Amino acid sequence: MKVPQLVIAISAVVLVTLAAGTAHATTPIPASCDINAQTRGAYKQGNLLGERLVTQAWNTIHNDCDRIDYFLQVVQDNVSRLTLLPNASVNTICRYTGTADGVYNKLDALYGTCADDCFIDGTFAGQLSGEIYCELSIALGGLVEADDFLRGPVAVCGFSFEIGCDSQFISTTTEFVTPAPSPQACEQYTEGEFAEVWDQARNNQCAYEPIPPPHSNLENTSESGL
Repeated sequence: MKVPQLVIAISAVVLVTLAAGTAHATTPIPASCDINAQTRGAYKQGNLLGERLVTQAWNTIHNDCDRIDYFLQVVQDNVSRLTLLPNASVNTICRYTGTADGVYNKLDALYGTCADDCFIDGTFAGQLSGEIYCELSIALGGLVEADDFLRGPVAVCGFSFEIGCDSQFISTTTEFVTPAPSPQACEQYTEGEFAEVWDQARNNQCAYEPIPPPHSNLENTSESGL
């Protein structure tokens, strides 16, 4: 799979969060980003940003468990500020996916804070992971393996989580279209030659026991085009 160069647009508000607080990535670096010091650094930088996006959102509700729905909406809005544009570099894609993993890391750390609430519901996870799948698929012209860049989220909330996540992931990926001026639909990456990787990605994002990630097809990708 040829990885095109990429520019990632991150709003100034989001970038400011890099300067505040401390966090450490716990998610193993995907093989597709474990290429050299630059790609590893980009992933870790994104991971840090993702954790801080969640922390920022959590602070807006002042740890009020009755406002979980609002908290998740703030997280969703913040992640939506991250946009993959055409001509993606490996570094930028790794920063993007590191951010997504950082979001899941922090949500996992916060899970249990509100014992009587399902902290992350399946619909939210399906929406978020579906958008990430589509952004990556469109930027790369389709994924070869489900875990090339894309990692599985935390597993919470039991069977109801899986049902909600499955349903929302399917809905999001079949309806997703990038914004103007060059809209591109994600549906083509959910069928045909991409049906298997799409289904595996859905399973890995929503199941308690996701399929172990295979060896990456991009381990030997060079940085010559960056």
